[in-house]
Amino acid sequence: MKRGGKGSVRLSGFHRKLAWRLALAGFLISVVLGFSVWMHERNVVGEAIISRALLGTAHFNARIEDLLESSGVSDREAVQQELDAFGARPVPDPKGDFVLVIVYDTEGEVVADLVDRSYGHIDTVKSLVSVGPPEFPAVGDYTLEVARIEGIPHVAIALPLTKRSGEPAAYIEGVFAVSRKTMAGIRREVWETVFWVIAIVLVTTALLYPTILTLMRRLTKLSLNLLDANLETLSVLGSAIAKRDNDTDAHNYRVTLLSVRLAEAQGLEPREIQSLIKGAFLHDVGKIGIRDNILLKPDHLTDEEFQVMKTHVRHGKDICERSAWLEDAVDVVGHHHEKYDGSGYGEGLDGEAIPVRARIFSIADVFDALTSKRPYKEAFSLEETVEILKKGRGIHFDPALLDLFLEMAPALYEELSGREDEGLRREVEGVTQRYFSKDTEVHFD
Repeated sequence: MKRGGKGSVRLSGFHRKLAWRLALAGFLISVVLGFSVWMHERNVVGEAIISRALLGTAHFNARIEDLLESSGVSDREAVQQELDAFGARPVPDPKGDFVLVIVYDTEGEVVADLVDRSYGHIDTVKSLVSVGPPEFPAVGDYTLEVARIEGIPHVAIALPLTKRSGEPAAYIEGVFAVSRKTMAGIRREVWETVFWVIAIVLVTTALLYPTILTLMRRLTKLSLNLLDANLETLSVLGSAIAKRDNDTDAHNYRVTLLSVRLAEAQGLEPREIQSLIKGAFLHDVGKIGIRDNILLKPDHLTDEEFQVMKTHVRHGKDICERSAWLEDAVDVVGHHHEKYDGSGYGEGLDGEAIPVRARIFSIADVFDALTSKRPYKEAFSLEETVEILKKGRGIHFDPALLDLFLEMAPALYEELSGREDEGLRREVEGVTQRYFSKDTEVHFD
């Protein structure tokens, strides 16, 4: 049973999906990496600003070290002069500067302060420092708070001012504001880095597309070849059983088409119809295990012989369960002789306990048996067949499925009854390819 020539059409659709999904994946990865880089660079900048603030306070500590050694901060005027000189550097730091500095004695009293009143956000900056005597950290430690004012990072820092011996002589609290020029440069560098990360990811994704496409073509070709082999094996097994049972391939073809038409009308999912097709071809595969003197006996079977004949469903289940690809055919193979009222055989199931695929197939199988010519009987007419099926409603057959089938029966009888032509085989191949070729497509859901 060979495939048709529609694989390339499906592949073109897959190519579009692959390109779209790769582009989407590349975009998402680039966004995630870009955000990670942005956060990293932001942290680096933050650390640099903090380091600059600490360096500034250390510089002031070194500037007044002699004063701290001689009189501490008791000479408030001298401390204020040193602080004013610290804030009046002739060459401003391009990265930013302290816009507020307060020096406290060890009791928490203000000794000196420096306020850059020309700074536009000075009132907001004042809210970052302590109100009342602060609780200063121990020697070697510091407190830190980072806040953004109008998008500009401000670092509020407090730490001890120490003598050469390391003894705390005073405390300093300041707010360091990064310059707008520095912030503009930082933003530019960060966004340039993010841009290049995103660009590299997207270019890499684009370069991967033809490689993945080539690999998927090979995989699809192998999948299609494997599908051909599986379907051919399915057809050969079905044909071998039919011939051993004095039947023809046409019976398998007809019951397959009848079953699929009813399953489609019932609304079965494509995966279930795949299983139904397998079961239709292999429904009597278990007859391999039945002796010829029983299987080919022209007369009615004795009760003992019929008990042996019924074992073909168990043999069929055993055969199908040995194959991962065929195991879903078990519902039909093992239960197509069940009856709706529970009087059939297999496991003696009844009603909806019988798998729906088996209930569908049993209607198709009986319909084809009645409307086909056999060595021991002539083909029944449509009217005769319909009457026999109606008598089995609720006994042999699922009433709802039978009612649905009987609506279709005239058209199916006209189309398929007694057919053994080559076109029948091509129709089955078309239906089989339509359902099984879906397995060769790549699903992203």
